[in-house]
Amino acid sequence: MTTDFLTAVQNFRHLRILVVGDLMLDHYITGTTERTSPEAPVPVVLVSGEAYMAGGAANVARNVAAAGGDASACGLVGDDEAGGILLDRLVETGVEVNGVAASKDYQTIVKTRVVSQGQQIVRLDREKAGDIGGVESSEALRYLNLALSSIQGVIISDYGKGYLTDEILQTLISSCTDLAIPVVVDPKGRDYSRYRGAYAITPNSREAYAATGFSTSSEDGLRKAADAIRDTTGCSLVVITRGADGLAISETPGALNLIPTSAREVFDVTGAGDTFVAWLAMGIASQMSAEDAARLANLAAGIAVARSGPATVSPLDLRQALAPGKLGKKIINEADLAALGRQLREQGKKIVLTNGCFDFLHAGHVAFLQQAHSLGDVLVLATNTDECILRLKGAPRPIIAQRQREELLASIEAVDYVTVFSGDTPHDIIKSLQPHVLVKGANYTMDEVEGADLVREQGGEVVTLPIMHDIKTSRLLGDK
Repeated sequence: MTTDFLTAVQNFRHLRILVVGDLMLDHYITGTTERTSPEAPVPVVLVSGEAYMAGGAANVARNVAAAGGDASACGLVGDDEAGGILLDRLVETGVEVNGVAASKDYQTIVKTRVVSQGQQIVRLDREKAGDIGGVESSEALRYLNLALSSIQGVIISDYGKGYLTDEILQTLISSCTDLAIPVVVDPKGRDYSRYRGAYAITPNSREAYAATGFSTSSEDGLRKAADAIRDTTGCSLVVITRGADGLAISETPGALNLIPTSAREVFDVTGAGDTFVAWLAMGIASQMSAEDAARLANLAAGIAVARSGPATVSPLDLRQALAPGKLGKKIINEADLAALGRQLREQGKKIVLTNGCFDFLHAGHVAFLQQAHSLGDVLVLATNTDECILRLKGAPRPIIAQRQREELLASIEAVDYVTVFSGDTPHDIIKSLQPHVLVKGANYTMDEVEGADLVREQGGEVVTLPIMHDIKTSRLLGDK
């Protein structure tokens, strides 16, 4: 199943998913608390920072983009500062926003969370919920009519804030049915008849109980709730998310499959449902079986809850979660370098890259890698494929075969990540990773360092380090 999941995720690339629903802006104020206020029995937070992130349906779209899909958002923001910030955040994360309207008669929904030492102290909501106006509804229907022709899947993310009117829902689901586009709904409220015709419905256990009246604390109750939801909506798939208890999946009347949670550590459940529905929809749109898509989404949500705030999960995160042991987590595919670079830069890490054959390791290599690591926070080592080494060095190289070489390099403490690249030069990996520092041995002149110009164009620097001249691969191998 691990191999199947990793193969399936490759099909997510360029999969076009449309997210329709209530867009929100998440605002985080962080700080420390060391005393209570003399004015009232409340903590005093000394603010150290603040950040804005896409929330609600916007976070679902953000999760689709992070998973490798081409995400488009359809919704409404206010013609205000918060709306502008939200649009910027969506664009920054690769979400297409042509379907997002800005209205002077609407206030962008903002949720402000005050967090101290990792603990949320209070949440402040700014919103004016209510059905959208006729102009905005007409614009949405016009956009949807044009957009659906190039879409492989649709997510309806309903937070009950008024954007998803009955007209929008009925028109959207009907059009998707005609075009054989699967619609996955993250529902709100008790009237699930509004979602009739959707392919899948994903309430949590509390929402399923509220919508059906059947207790979801037992397997029998879950089965009855799933059947009631199917009767109301005519959907093919009901997935009831149960937090720490995992999932309840129902594909046919009377049938229920219980899947345990994949979360090993829960730090923050904010946005976990957004991650789940994004990955489920992409799995279904890529023609995975419903159960496999749900299991994959369950795994992604388990990764998300171990992080702070409305986190996203990338294919790289999934690959590392499935990798056996510590060394496996350090070995990444060349295709994941862009995601790795983006993730490290968001964390404020200084990325160091070095590349070479490294097919016969000795003390000189280890000393070089230790020096390279000291130039930044994270050292990425790129080694050539066996075919490339043979072409560049001739027989009997490579001495250490590619898979063993990856594991051996990953075992060196100074090396944070190892990747294998297929080109004769590192230009493609430099473009993807965008390192802050490129390191080579001093046996190369600056003019001889492949990719030096590209690194400098990207704002990085090139460093050559002294090598141990009495330890050379060619001498140890007896080369002339």
